[in-house]
Amino acid sequence: MSATLNPGSAGDDLITVATFSHPTEADPVVAWLESEGIECFLTNEHTVSMNWLYSNAIGGVGVRIRAADVERANEILQIISNPDAPGEESAPADSDTDRRNEDASDIHCPQCGSADVYYEKFSRRLVFASWVLLTVPLPFFKNRWKCRECEHQFK
Repeated sequence: MSATLNPGSAGDDLITVATFSHPTEADPVVAWLESEGIECFLTNEHTVSMNWLYSNAIGGVGVRIRAADVERANEILQIISNPDAPGEESAPADSDTDRRNEDASDIHCPQCGSADVYYEKFSRRLVFASWVLLTVPLPFFKNRWKCRECEHQFK
């Protein structure tokens, strides 16, 4: 499936290199391709944004690029889809998540000594209860570490 920007010019064919269910899934891919100098165009993004149920019917949100850039874009998409492949550059990581994971590896449960702990920012039960009762999820902050093995909570 290809379309042309200008019927008289050669090399301006647009090729769909990836499709997504929602525009927010396509945005990081478009940003990465554009950072590599590949001009991208999204198709159906506004239709799917207005009514996400149409996504499957119209083929989702397409990322289209010029035919001349297809080979380089496929290399980049390969890197994005398989960031752990040896010899490849890795996908950019969320520094906040990395920092929190590093912090979690240094923290051990004071009760059982396990390193299998996670940070709990909100009380899930109270947020869910407020959502059910009030139809609005209210943030009940907990800000504590919790051990997955013994369920002990600590700061």
